[in-house]
Amino acid sequence: MQMKSAFFLIAASLSLPSAALGQSDLRAQQEQACQDDAYRLCPDEIPDEARVANCLARQKARLSPACRAMFAPSSRHR
Repeated sequence: MQMKSAFFLIAASLSLPSAALGQSDLRAQQEQACQDDAYRLCPDEIPDEARVANCLARQKARLSPACRAMFAPSSRHR
């Protein structure tokens, strides 16, 4: 349960700069794109959302293409 809650916090931290409209869609996309990467690359940072987001950003080269796209400026400002 704690891991699932932590992932929702990860998704929220990635969506902060997003517009209010469409946030739930973006959040679902982020969850789908980055959940496996967060568990694989940043398990020690869970459940701290800021640490997980920073960890994923630091390991951008190792992220799956879908998760990496969530860190692109265009996907964060939809």
